[in-house]
Amino acid sequence: MITFTSSKSRFSLYYLEESEKYLQDLSAKVRQINMLKGEERLERGKVHICSRTLIFEPEKQELPIQKLFYRMITTPIKQTNFISFRIKRIVEIFTQGPPSPYIYQDDVDFEIQIEPLFDNVKVVNDLIEKIQQINQQKHDVESEVEKLDSEKLQKARFNMSFVESVSEKPLIQKEMLVRRIMPLIQTKGIMYITNKIIYFQPFFKITLKPCKKISIEQIKVLYKRRFELLDIGLEIIMKSGKTIYYAFENQERMEEVYKVLIGKVTIEAETSLEKIQYLWQSGQISNFEYLMRLNQAGNRSSSDLTQYPVFPLIIVDYESCELNLNDSATFRDLKKPIGALNEKRLQEFKKRYEEMPPPKFLYGTHYSTPGYVIGYLVRQKPQYMLKLQSGKFDKPDRLFKSIKGDFKNVINNPTSLKELIPEFFIEDDSFLVNKLNLDLGVRQNQKKVGDVKLPKWAKSAKDYLRLNRMALESDYVSNELHHWIDLIFGYKQKGPHSVEANNVFHYLTYEGTVQLSQMQDPIERQASICQINEFGQCPKQLFKIQHPPKCALRAGQIMYKFVEQIPKQKQEEIPINVDGLMWEHLDKKDQFRHKMIQKVHKTNITDLIVLERKNLLVTIGQDGFLKVIDLKELIVLKSFKVDEFCLSCIVTLKQDEIFAIGSWGSQIHVFNINYGSKVQMVQRFNNSVSSLVYLMKKKTLITGSWDCSLKRFECSENQIKQDSEEMIDDWEAQITHISATEDESMIAVGDIDGRVITINTNNWTQHNHYEINGEKIVKSLFFRKSLLVVGDTQIKMFSNGSQLLDFKIDKNNGLITDIIIDHDKYLIACTKKGYVAVFSMVLESKLGYLFTDFSNQNDLIGNQDQQFTKMIIKNKTLILTSQNGSINVLQY
Repeated sequence: MITFTSSKSRFSLYYLEESEKYLQDLSAKVRQINMLKGEERLERGKVHICSRTLIFEPEKQELPIQKLFYRMITTPIKQTNFISFRIKRIVEIFTQGPPSPYIYQDDVDFEIQIEPLFDNVKVVNDLIEKIQQINQQKHDVESEVEKLDSEKLQKARFNMSFVESVSEKPLIQKEMLVRRIMPLIQTKGIMYITNKIIYFQPFFKITLKPCKKISIEQIKVLYKRRFELLDIGLEIIMKSGKTIYYAFENQERMEEVYKVLIGKVTIEAETSLEKIQYLWQSGQISNFEYLMRLNQAGNRSSSDLTQYPVFPLIIVDYESCELNLNDSATFRDLKKPIGALNEKRLQEFKKRYEEMPPPKFLYGTHYSTPGYVIGYLVRQKPQYMLKLQSGKFDKPDRLFKSIKGDFKNVINNPTSLKELIPEFFIEDDSFLVNKLNLDLGVRQNQKKVGDVKLPKWAKSAKDYLRLNRMALESDYVSNELHHWIDLIFGYKQKGPHSVEANNVFHYLTYEGTVQLSQMQDPIERQASICQINEFGQCPKQLFKIQHPPKCALRAGQIMYKFVEQIPKQKQEEIPINVDGLMWEHLDKKDQFRHKMIQKVHKTNITDLIVLERKNLLVTIGQDGFLKVIDLKELIVLKSFKVDEFCLSCIVTLKQDEIFAIGSWGSQIHVFNINYGSKVQMVQRFNNSVSSLVYLMKKKTLITGSWDCSLKRFECSENQIKQDSEEMIDDWEAQITHISATEDESMIAVGDIDGRVITINTNNWTQHNHYEINGEKIVKSLFFRKSLLVVGDTQIKMFSNGSQLLDFKIDKNNGLITDIIIDHDKYLIACTKKGYVAVFSMVLESKLGYLFTDFSNQNDLIGNQDQQFTKMIIKNKTLILTSQNGSINVLQY
């Protein structure tokens, strides 16, 4: 008996041609006779029979693996005690050392003799002969070859000896034919599921493991996937972070497996978009994590290069020696798709678009294709490119070799509109540094392609990744990221809004445009798959309305461990006595007694009310708690968990006792603080409740929501009459704030697009319309016969349609989070960075500020206890709440 020395298999499915199918392998002796030189060699090894090639893997590790194409066979296949034929090309794959391009030996004349060691020579000969005939006669080689193998696959059975314990019980009685999906390759096999383990038995022993085992208790999340345009995929995310992806015969089988697995208590289904959005908006997950979650929900997976996770290109400054993350010029305009960043190029796209017959598209190429991903990852995963390029690396001048050069190409080249991939924002720099010492060739300028050339502002590849990640988590991107989400995952992805946003791609890139299951012609079907894969695919559309912005920054940046935290500036000895204080007498010192109540809430305090009696303060927060605080003793008296979601707004229904509280969980809670109990819960919304106003005289509750609805409810006996719900208006954008006049005759409704509309509450008709250009409405406030409208950095006062006042906050001082009016003549505004500005409404001028002025210290980071969210004045006390849950009490 012939035995083989124990060695690791060198064969890989990456050696197959694109779309090529693997059939079987056999141990054999292979004799090669060079007919031109009269030389011959005999080696033992494995012969892998595939649909387009025979691949010989010699036992000796130092010898190359050889690919023999059926179409290069020049003589009829003969059978005696062995199988023989002559061939005019041999492709050699060297596996010693770093991955390298294949060696093509052309115009040769070799006789190949294959002697199976354990298989019947006639059976093997017949199979090879049939496959060669198909290659010579058929266009759709893979479909024809699969017919030869289908009967064998149907008879295959799971080997029960792989089951680890007799106590295991099958969750599904029948075996299932499945494919394990990895980038560019697929492995067929049988799946068998018990209450403990998922078993995957490949049909062919390509690796040394005859059976893949997945412990069910180690599964963290299950995702349904759309694979090759069909809803047949299932992605398994392990607790270790590893991903395993399977494609089933049809959707019914996939659903069957999904249901039995999701029934296990330790496994999570894919998280709802609402919860993910809340976690991001409330600062509990970073921008990176949120984008990864959106990619997962949008059917993107690193196991499928045709739907690889897509991330935004963010930085546009590749000339500076230092990267300034406080300068908006550093960043790309996230409101525009890549193709619209260059106005001249965009006009050329538009001209072609106008001349084009339907279905029209602006861009013939996509922002995410397998080619782009493989180009980025060539240094880290060279096997991807070698497979895609038939054993070659791309031409040196076309390889990814410079960050700045690649950016210029993306901005100027009409055939390159690519966004980035997650690797640009994580710690592993192996896709930028040629750690494998790959021979990537020499460019026309005679320079060898090695590591990717970095921008001047990056000291190393890791430093570049660190800064790129810091840019992703910056204030600018946090404030603008929802616009990019609208383009890629949201309402601007397709339809009329995509035309307005210059975001129209080839119709085949959109989900649902091709119904593969209805195609009868296998050639047409395969052509559609190839076409889609080459064009790239848009993610699944996740949002049909505008995506809300990030409403609250987190207390401390959430970043990967390699991202250095920005060092904090040392606090001044007297932090609030800077250039004086107190309204018109800010030159006087020590006017405020500054006290702190630290960490009243775990995170951001979202709203507050001072009670009329008992000197008590009620606060709500994104942690879902309501707190009652004694302002005299500066202690928390009561703490109630109201909701799992962020509490967004609160109004009084019964003085000092009963309150209506809005929630990001799309609910209103009626809460009695005396008894610490919920009186009622109203769920009449499709998205977060963003603002509430209670008209006490009219017994009417006005509600605003991110679902763009403005509603009213009647109230009686301190409860909301749910059957009294009436839609005042179906708003055009997400509502951010509602306010009312003191006599309740008028309300003002502000939205995310910067518009405020006043409405007469007697006849519920619109009265006036105001705007703050380019900024969302933070707050509106009626003052005498005028209306104050507050944006991110602007405060304007209007009266009868005319603008009276216009105050601005320097952008370095952060975005406005709240304003109040004191003594009918002082306007006080606070920001999330920790700045408090005081304006005189009489003099129409700024009087001064509290705490710190960042306008000339834009590199200074504010104290977390003083990153303000809301404020109120009561009894000569200014109360400022913070994003980290603390409360500042300033008494004067």
